[in-house]
Parts: sequence; C-alpha cells; structure tokens
Amino acid sequence: MEFIKKYDIILLSIIGDNMNEKKTVLFLMNGFGVETAKSFEVYSNEGMPTFSKLITAYPFKLLRASGEFIGNNEGEASNFKDGYYNFSTFGNPTTKDEILKKKFENNEFLTNEVVNRSIDIAIENNSRLHVMFSLGDRVNKKRYEEFMKYVELAQSKGLKEMYVHLILGDSSLSDLKIGNKCITEFKNRVIRFYPILKIASICGSKYVKDGNHDDIANFYKMMVSGVGEVWTDYAGTIKKKYDQGMTDDSLNGFVTIRENLLRSGDSIFMFTYGNNVGTKFLTTVLNPKKFFPTSKVPEGINVSALFSVSGLPDVPYAFQDEYPEVYFLEQIPEDKKILVMADKERIPYITRTLNGGRKEFKSNLSVWPIEDKTKRFDIISQYLAAYINQSTYDLIIVDCQFYEPKSDQRSIEQLKNNLKAIDKCINITYNQVLNKNYRLMVSSLYGIRYTFKVADNMELVDLSQKTPFLLIDKEIRLVDIVFKSNGTFIDIAKLIAKSFGAPEPMKNGLVVLPDDESTKSSSKNKKILFIAVAAVLAVIIYLYFSLGII
Repeated sequence: MEFIKKYDIILLSIIGDNMNEKKTVLFLMNGFGVETAKSFEVYSNEGMPTFSKLITAYPFKLLRASGEFIGNNEGEASNFKDGYYNFSTFGNPTTKDEILKKKFENNEFLTNEVVNRSIDIAIENNSRLHVMFSLGDRVNKKRYEEFMKYVELAQSKGLKEMYVHLILGDSSLSDLKIGNKCITEFKNRVIRFYPILKIASICGSKYVKDGNHDDIANFYKMMVSGVGEVWTDYAGTIKKKYDQGMTDDSLNGFVTIRENLLRSGDSIFMFTYGNNVGTKFLTTVLNPKKFFPTSKVPEGINVSALFSVSGLPDVPYAFQDEYPEVYFLEQIPEDKKILVMADKERIPYITRTLNGGRKEFKSNLSVWPIEDKTKRFDIISQYLAAYINQSTYDLIIVDCQFYEPKSDQRSIEQLKNNLKAIDKCINITYNQVLNKNYRLMVSSLYGIRYTFKVADNMELVDLSQKTPFLLIDKEIRLVDIVFKSNGTFIDIAKLIAKSFGAPEPMKNGLVVLPDDESTKSSSKNKKILFIAVAAVLAVIIYLYFSLGII
C-alpha cells in the first residue's frame, strides 16, 4: 500500500503543547499491521478508502511491534498478551523469563520446595515423572537451560524414568512447518544428553488449552493408554499435516511410545511460562472419574507447575508472578471514567493487565463485552458511536480484532472482507469523534503472522513487524507533530497517560514535546544553522559591495 513507504518518516516540524486533556477513543485494530514479506499483498487503497484518506490528512506513523524495540528477542513479534502487557507497563514488564533468571542466579530454582517435591513424589511412589514443555520460536536458549537443569536435578536424585510431553504453539508464527525445526532442536539440545528422558507425546496447543473438551478428553486417553497416532517420522508426518492445512496450534496429538504412559501416583510438572495449559485439561487429569466414570483411569496424579495455573488455585506452583509498580490505569486520574470494549473472553485479561495484575476493577473502569465475534465490526460501530454520542466516558479503549481464528475463515478473501469491515468502523467512529470533539487514536498492539489460503495454496501473511498509528484531533494539524524515528506501540500508552496528566517523569517516546531534550537539541541546531547561514550571507554581501569579487 502506498502510504506504507510515503509516511514512514519523521515529520520535520515543531510540536506545540497540543496534547491537552481531552476525551479520547483508542481504537485498536489488533492483528492489523504492515506486511514485510510481500508473499501476498493484503492491503489495497480500494479496501480501506477511509483509512487511506485519513492518513493523508492527519498525523500518521508506523510503529515498531517486534524485536528488541519492545523487549522481545531479535525478530520476535508481539502477540495479544505481549501487546497489552507491554502497553500497560509502559514497556517495563516483569516477565516470567526475567523472574526465573533471577531465581537461577540466586540459586532459588534448584532449592525450591515445589520443584524438588515434583521429583521426590515420583521417586517415593516408584512411579514416573512427566514434564510438559512448550516448543516454538518464542522458546529461547534460557528456557532450554532451565529445563535441562530440572532434568539434571531429577537425575541426581536417582530418578530412572522421565517423560516429556511437548506442546507446539509457543510461537509468533502459526505455521506447522516450524514444528520440525523445534522438535529437531529439542532432540539436539536435550534428548541426546539425557538418556533418562523420552519424548512421550507431541500435540498442538489446542489439546491442552481450554478448547473443545472432546479433543482434550481424547488426548488425555491417548496419554493414558498410548492408543492413537504413533509417529516415528516426525518430519514426514508434520509435512503431511501441514499440507492438509493444519497449524502448530491445531495439530492433533500423537504419541511416540506405544505403551501406557500416565499411571496412578505419577507426578506431572509443568513449565508454565505462559497460559499454555488450560483448566479443562488439568481438571481432566486431576478428576478423571468425573469425565470417564466407567473407564479404568489413573488416579492420584500429582500436578505442580512453575507458575500458578489460572482457575486452579490448588495446584502447587514454585514461583509467584511479579507485576511492575507502575501500570496504565494508575496513570489515569480516578475521576476519569474509562470503558473497555472487547470480546468477553479477552476482557478479564485486558482489564487485569491494565490494572497491574489486580483482579478487582477500579471504580472508574467499566467494560462492555462483545458476545458474537462474527458480528464484532457491526456491534462495535453501533455501540461505540452511541457511547461517544453520550459523552459519558473520558477514555474508551476498543479491542477490535482484525482476524479471529475461532470464527473467521483462514483465507485471503476473509482478510480482505475484514479490512473493509474495519474501514467502515473507522468511518463511523471518525464522524462521531468530530461531532463530539473527541480525540481518536487508531492503532494496533500487534500484527498477525499466519498462513492463509490463496486458491489451493497456503501463503504466509506477515503483518507482525510494524503497526500503524493515526492521530485525529481537530485541534492538531499534520505540521503540529514531530514523530520520533523509533516509536513503538508502547509509546501510545505514554501519550495517553501524559494527556490525562500523568507525572512528568513519564517521558513520551512517540512525539517530541516542547520540554524534551530532542526539542532542545533541535532548537539549538536550528540556531546554529541560522547563524551559519547568516555568516555566509554576510561574507557574500561583503565580497560583492566592498571588493567587487562576486
């Protein structure tokens, strides 16, 4: 799309202090980004005429959404949870990786009671130890080291058998082809060094998340009986599944050992870095008779984890999550009313994250859940326009998902239809904003990176590297804004917080404000340039009038 290249620059004007307090709508087209691979050109001016028009009339900038700019590994893109967590913490999150790094440095991991107990139970019961571990391009070297330290600890205690259940899907790319690379890397990094460890099963993340209970039940029975697909040629089978349109998330589970795996009295330890294990799966493991009343199933399975499991407070965990002291809602005065519009399944995470990990709402925060994902664009258009018209809320945050994996078709045609639907949303919102003199910010906290069907083939659409930022305010012109070159979506939170009176140390990283060092430097450079030009002109005038040289 033309605007991608045309406007990815720093605007060379000086901003006045125009980011005054004003009722604001933050319209997040989450999943919407800029395609870098160009494997298929998703965007077109015809598909988003309103958006294409607005970015030529109002301040517009492409923001970084991946890699070290947002605290990720090199090349690693943001996702839904990363996006909100980084946004809420102003780019200073305390991640589980960081927590574990400190625990290892302080020798608190190998001495932790829950970590040791998970191994001791298997030894005392003369049973097996099972470990659940995620694979994907988000799994860094540090996680492998932590996993291997756990295996070494079990081995040093005298454990003879240890089984690992691998969960594909801890990735920024929903592409099954990455599965082969991840499994090979796991075998080379871990399996060949520890003979007590065996890969017992591999599955897509939907089989252990809170998805279809029938799928979860079938995977559990497969773990227990060893009955199901048995794979030996990982590479060939994964390629076959990929050709069938499966992803690393939807890959059906399979076992690599044809024998009974999970037995009564066994111990399961979960490397829960993220929300990769769901409540339904663990409820099945902990209470099998509830789901299989007439079947012979193992009982008394001891389950523990690195971090707490949402919805199951009785599962022992080794380490407590830590949350930053400064978070988004803390920066918004309590007399300002806030509304969050989002899918009902996402609202608990969004509000808890914006609130620094606290479950209880602040009194000034309200939510409006979207029940029907298939009609989300029409619902958002209708109700957002109504809320703006009422002028009740000072800040409205809209989570409008560009692509919904659970309800949308996995096709390029679907993406194009979604682009048109979002553009219609923006058009309606824009007109209401102008009428009520609101400020409108249109952006995204992450971009999708999936394979979509084009005719008979699956093509990669990579929208994950950068996301757009559009600022619409009747009182701010294009020439009033100076964008910094390395802005990220994290800076949007700073911009909003500052406009609502956040403390001055909350430095804005997206636009240059009058008191910023960059503005002072710019002013200083302009003075130097002015003096230099004046000096040159003076020399020219002297040479012409006095010496007649010119």
